Amino acid sequence: MIRAVRSPAVPAAIAAVVAIAFCIKVILPLSHGLVLFAITAWFSVPGLATAWLMYEAAPGRKFAAWVVGPVWGYGLSSVVLLAFWVAGARGLALLTAPLVATLIAAGVGFLLKGTLTPPAFDRRDLVVVLLLLLMVPAIVGRPFAHVAEPVAEGRAYRAYFTADMIWRMAVVAEVSKGAVPPRNPFLRGAALNYYWLPHLVTAVEYREIGRRATLEQVLLVNSVALGLAFVLFLYGLIRHWVPSPGASAVGVLGALVFTSFEGTERLWVLSRLGGSLEPAFTATRDLNIDAVTRWFYGSLPIDGLQRLLWYQPHHSTGYALGLSALLILAQARKGEITIRLLAFAGSLLAITLLFSTFAAIMLTAMVALAASVTLVRARQWKTIALGAIAGAAPLVAAVWIALALRYIDPSGPALARLLVNPLAARNIVPSLILSFGPMLIFGVVAAVMIARRRQTQFLPIAAIVVVSLFFYFFVDVRDHQYVYVGWRAGHFLFVSLAVLTGYALHTLWQSGGATRWLTAGLSAILAALALPTFAIDFYNTQDITNYKPDDNYSWTLVLSHDEVAALGWIRTFTPADAVVQVEPHTREGRRWADVPAFAERRMSAGLPISMVPLAPYEDASQKVMALYKERDGERAFAQAARLGIDYLVIGPPERRSYPEFEQTLRSNPARFREVFRSGDVSVFMLEGGS
Repeated sequence: MIRAVRSPAVPAAIAAVVAIAFCIKVILPLSHGLVLFAITAWFSVPGLATAWLMYEAAPGRKFAAWVVGPVWGYGLSSVVLLAFWVAGARGLALLTAPLVATLIAAGVGFLLKGTLTPPAFDRRDLVVVLLLLLMVPAIVGRPFAHVAEPVAEGRAYRAYFTADMIWRMAVVAEVSKGAVPPRNPFLRGAALNYYWLPHLVTAVEYREIGRRATLEQVLLVNSVALGLAFVLFLYGLIRHWVPSPGASAVGVLGALVFTSFEGTERLWVLSRLGGSLEPAFTATRDLNIDAVTRWFYGSLPIDGLQRLLWYQPHHSTGYALGLSALLILAQARKGEITIRLLAFAGSLLAITLLFSTFAAIMLTAMVALAASVTLVRARQWKTIALGAIAGAAPLVAAVWIALALRYIDPSGPALARLLVNPLAARNIVPSLILSFGPMLIFGVVAAVMIARRRQTQFLPIAAIVVVSLFFYFFVDVRDHQYVYVGWRAGHFLFVSLAVLTGYALHTLWQSGGATRWLTAGLSAILAALALPTFAIDFYNTQDITNYKPDDNYSWTLVLSHDEVAALGWIRTFTPADAVVQVEPHTREGRRWADVPAFAERRMSAGLPISMVPLAPYEDASQKVMALYKERDGERAFAQAARLGIDYLVIGPPERRSYPEFEQTLRSNPARFREVFRSGDVSVFMLEGGS
């Protein structure tokens, strides 16, 4: 057990609490923000029971439970909450889900009591972790403070958030309505073919908290909480293979801050073109700096893990759940992988499948590879056969649940395919060096050390690398321009490189003498070369001044005052199941989710960037385009009625592309009644429609 720490843990803890509270306060008032944060924490509690019981009595047992417990608890509580939700439970009674989850967690813990051996955590780990947790508010605080910020023109959102943040808004708004499975807000009559379980807690919070917080605020507070849990888990994962708390912390820092050389590469290129660094820095405002390899090298883009904290807490939580399956195999007491442990690993992967489906496929392959090699080496033939069944059973159940919840459309084409990814095959060496920066260099050094010393305990890390590289080069998800797998594979490679970097730095530092100082000097140089990518990305993520009103792909999305008023009116005064339609093609780029995300209503057809295959959405959107081109009021009504539309919106994009459509509606007041108008935004209700 970690003994009481007088200093410097106390000031570190105070600093962490103050920083987290301040971060929440910039999102919404603390009185409401702390309630949301506490609810997320409450849903994380059950995992502590499982972890506490599974870790044998050893120094650091409590600390080990706190490292993995929150992620396990949040995953299990979400599944129990899903059961309540499907059964029809609504309201504050849903807050009892963690109580049921705790009973389940305790039962699992007793069955697996003492089966895991934690690292030898000591008092230094507590201080290091508290300092690392400070990174979360430091990284997300300023970007989150500028989400939905009022500006002179209206309300602003940084472009990065239109892809991920606004997509999450659309999903949470739909799930909060209570339909099971949720309806598809972008395609009338269809289910939401998307893994929506990780958004269920947020949807329940938003449903219950009502008008005391906006949808954006609820999402952002939960992102802070889940970001803290992910950083805590990542440190614990690295620490299993790296004896030094300091080197483990550097591994976390590397994966979150010192991620790539892309920023330095662009500054160098742009400064040569412009003659100095000042115009080069200015030019980077118009770049997705973590995608230089795609923009200028035609290769796959790879995001650093800091973007998980900004945009994708559902993926980071899913990753942690799946990586936990690898971790428990590595922590098996005396190296004995039992059938019960494999069943537990399968259960973690099953929850992962419901949180981040494609990532779960990759993680399952990693766990299967690591477990198979370990068991074959130990000649545990019986465990291989029975363990495969025990581990697969929860996964089969999760697949059945996913199909029942309509995560995918079983009648559609396969979402993934095997091929040589044409982007991955371009400029392989420079792209990988630029994307992974110093992490790749230290990772290669560590790999050489491990191979020479034949350290088989790194087998799970090798499994991450092998599977990730296979998916990187040979797997594609349809309708994502070949880039989707690069993001997932890149994240997992960063996790593995964080472990390897920590190990390399620890080993080199232990060598002492000149090696120690050479390591320190090289680390400082590589960090300086990698820091510009994070600095540019951090600035751009919170920069809402980079706005071009006439550019549909402007780096900042600004909803005008009239649009904010119209979307608010729709959200307040139309039925929750109303179908509200804009013309999808005019709003491609940054405006594709205006109605589902900001008005929280469904459309007959839209063009979402996150749904595959795209063909059904494109076909339906063509019919909406034909409606907006119609010049006869009666025919326009007939078409709108066939599409199941209740309200038609004419805003600036529609006025520019279809200047005569408003007159078409006004020519038939018996069929189309204007129910809202503010400036250049009008909303018409169909009289006697669907």
